[in-house]
Amino acid sequence: MPTASRRRVTGLLALVLAGGLVGPLSGCSDGCADTVLQVSPVEVDDVTAPLTVSARLTRDGRPVAGVTVKLAVTVVGPNNAHSEALFHATTDADGRASVTRPGGVARLSPVNHQVTEYSAYFQPMNKIDGERLCWSSVSAPITCRTAAGTGPCPVRTAT
Repeated sequence: MPTASRRRVTGLLALVLAGGLVGPLSGCSDGCADTVLQVSPVEVDDVTAPLTVSARLTRDGRPVAGVTVKLAVTVVGPNNAHSEALFHATTDADGRASVTRPGGVARLSPVNHQVTEYSAYFQPMNKIDGERLCWSSVSAPITCRTAAGTGPCPVRTAT
């Protein structure tokens, strides 16, 4: 590695170790107001039926309305490779954000993959109603009911 590149890498490493480039995942240490996201497990009877995932965002037990929540359905493929199908929804007056996907789990899961869970993320970049709100996230499983019982949604295979 050339000397200039080595110095640049060393300088970046020093900044990271000193906390200059890496901040907390939650802004709560920066004086923001705590938020709480809640989700519930989803059980699927029919892998082709519309799939709805939702979350509720609160601050001090009160709903936070009119903000964007990211909903991400986790898809696991061969060799345990994880990816996410991402969606955005705006919270209603009760703090609920939801997304319904036609085609359900089957449409979200490519061949040789399966849907396993979903996550909700609230990541405000600006003040909301004059207040800084903290980031929050949460996950819940998505399971399928089959003749064998309830468990992971089956892996789709090529036909």
